[in-house]
Amino acid sequence: MTTPTTGPTGHDQDQVLAERAADSGDWLAGLITAAMLDTAGQPDRLPEYLFADLDLPADTVNRIWRAGLAVGYRAGTLAARPRFHRDTLTRLQAELAVAGYLAMARTTARTLATLGIHPTDGGHPAGHPADGDQHGVRGGHA
Repeated sequence: MTTPTTGPTGHDQDQVLAERAADSGDWLAGLITAAMLDTAGQPDRLPEYLFADLDLPADTVNRIWRAGLAVGYRAGTLAARPRFHRDTLTRLQAELAVAGYLAMARTTARTLATLGIHPTDGGHPAGHPADGDQHGVRGGHA
């Protein structure tokens, strides 16, 4: 990464970048809160997301919430530009297959198949482990 020759410098760059990060956090918070209402269906059902009816310690609910948020956010970034993340999806699919998570590898292979991956455009030929053919696993319909 190169340092820009124009624009803010030093402390000003720090402040501008910190403000951008905060704005991004606010933007994501808006999406999350809108999604909460959208999935709850109506405002009076929002308190259900506090999980007060479960006999779980608050820190356990918080761990579950954070894990779900992290997975949802990452899935959203992959979904927003899946062709841009082709190599990452291919790597993760291969890791799932090698680790024996075959059903999960198949679902990732199906996603990759929707990207139109072909050997001529940097994809993997059929039968390549990253194409879902590890240990007899093939992408496509189960």
